[in-house]
Amino acid sequence: MDDLLVGTASEPCQIMVISGLAGVGKSALVRRWVQEWGERFPGGQLYVDYAAVRTDSGTPVNDALAECLVALGVRHEHIPGTLSARANLFRTITASAAVLVVLDDVTEPAQVLPFVPNANGSVVLVTSGDRLAELAMDGARLLTLEPLDCRSGQSLLREACGPARVLAEAKMAARLVALCGGLPVALRVVAARLMSRPRLSIARLVGELADENTRLAAFSLRGEPLVSAVFDSAYRALPPSAASLYRILGVAPIRSVNVEIAAVVLGCPPPGAERLLDVLVYASLLDEATGTGFTFHDLVRLHARQRSVEEDSAELRTSALERLRDHYLRKAAFADRAVMGERMRIGVVEELLEGQPDPFPGENAEGAALDWLSEHRANLLGVLRAVAEHGWHDAAWQLCEALHALYLNRRFLDDWIEASEIGVAAAGEAGNPAAQARLLSVVSRAYTELGELDRARESLDRALVLAERSRHTVLIASVWEFTGRYRDQVDPGASADAYQRAIERNAEAGEQRGVALATYFLGRATSSRGDQVAALEILQRAHRLLLDVNDERMAGRGSISLGVAHFRSGDTVAARRELERAVGVFTRSKAAHYEAEAREVLAEVAEQEGDLHAARENLTRVLHIRRASGAPNLDGLVAHLRRLTV
Repeated sequence: MDDLLVGTASEPCQIMVISGLAGVGKSALVRRWVQEWGERFPGGQLYVDYAAVRTDSGTPVNDALAECLVALGVRHEHIPGTLSARANLFRTITASAAVLVVLDDVTEPAQVLPFVPNANGSVVLVTSGDRLAELAMDGARLLTLEPLDCRSGQSLLREACGPARVLAEAKMAARLVALCGGLPVALRVVAARLMSRPRLSIARLVGELADENTRLAAFSLRGEPLVSAVFDSAYRALPPSAASLYRILGVAPIRSVNVEIAAVVLGCPPPGAERLLDVLVYASLLDEATGTGFTFHDLVRLHARQRSVEEDSAELRTSALERLRDHYLRKAAFADRAVMGERMRIGVVEELLEGQPDPFPGENAEGAALDWLSEHRANLLGVLRAVAEHGWHDAAWQLCEALHALYLNRRFLDDWIEASEIGVAAAGEAGNPAAQARLLSVVSRAYTELGELDRARESLDRALVLAERSRHTVLIASVWEFTGRYRDQVDPGASADAYQRAIERNAEAGEQRGVALATYFLGRATSSRGDQVAALEILQRAHRLLLDVNDERMAGRGSISLGVAHFRSGDTVAARRELERAVGVFTRSKAAHYEAEAREVLAEVAEQEGDLHAARENLTRVLHIRRASGAPNLDGLVAHLRRLTV
């Protein structure tokens, strides 16, 4: 504000619109600026609080302008009757000396323009929950005020409650700021509660706010819900259709929304949903995120949920969730097919996708599908939770199975485990042992990568029992394959037997892709045990089989293992060739986990050949991928990269 408004004494009047979420401190910011710079306006200071004069029938701009004229010395009997005449008189009177005008809680541009002084150096400060972008055409500067960050929020608490009390519970104070979403009005309320009750610990208050169902009610003083009341004002100003979208998004189990999702939850065409999203954004009730998405401030989302619970029927909320369930289940199934191809599935995908347009067509289908799964990762998990809680068990386990495409390629191990626990329970409720076995066997990979080997073994043991009960031969073979991969970690000598069982069962069922997969894993295990001659023969056979069944993804993984086997046998030229082929496959398909696996070995090859630049490039990319997926224990990788950089 200082940069834009100070030092403009010779320039025409400047207009600044300060917008932002209700309670974010717009009026407080203006008061602070006026305290510091008010003396530089010899023509005086004028203040209009539109919230105080607004009525059900509208905002009396004419009356507010009359009050300003009186404040400037015009007698009542000399004030013209029409708005245009009063605006002309206002400009005439304010032509000789710079004036500061503060217009608080403006809701539309027409409430601003009549108050623009004529004198150079004048400033009009506007606060609004609406962005009032139209005023930019009249030269207004637009400033959006954001919630406080953690440090500033703690500073506010220290100022209100005293530094000793906040420093004594510093970690809890940081958590308190987070639960308040950095919103000053919420922080002021909790500070007042702490000051009025000296024995109330910050930790206890944090515990009270931790429950989303009661959090808004906790921002109260003397029984008055102060934060809810602030949001109520912005909500009541919405047109009915936008208010309806606001409410239903509040109860939707998603963290972000785009035009497509808004159209789904409302059950309306996308253009209509887009217009309503714009209304919510302009009202500062929805934030624009990166890309094409929008997000709620946490407390606004709780307010929207509260409004829906009180104003919408249970049937309306259930219908919206059903539409969201069907949308995400169908699109996740399409993404799974684009990424994983014709792998074994327990869910009957064809029935789900029949007659629906494929959202991931073309040559880059796999990469586009993985990007979509990653972008909607939090939403997918939220919908999965809600679907299971609603008792739609078949939909829950099928959605979980479709998410394997994301978790196998991008990992996100914590999400993977939570989703699988939900899916296994849902499959059990649905009486589907085959689905339980499938989910249990696949999630064993997540347990193994986290080093939770006992949980991996228990998951596989249970999966084998359930698979045998289902009499699904290909599923039984798959469980044996995952068992072999577990044994690679804990008992390498026993893994070959598991892979051989998988090969035999797949051959018995005529499942050539399963034979190819199990052969690949057998070759990889053989290489790990040190027999590179046998490993290369098995891996080359597996690679041919995988290409025969058009599985480029697994053939790419075969190239990684062939590269490793060549490297271990001392043939760095052949190793580099296979590994670069694999990097190309997984870079094109955006399967970042396997790209990282190939690049890490390629870095070893480059380092051995003395090509430190290539080694650094590959390890830098590996570190980026693994950090993005939330992989643990990256200290060794960071240290290795540092050694290469010295």
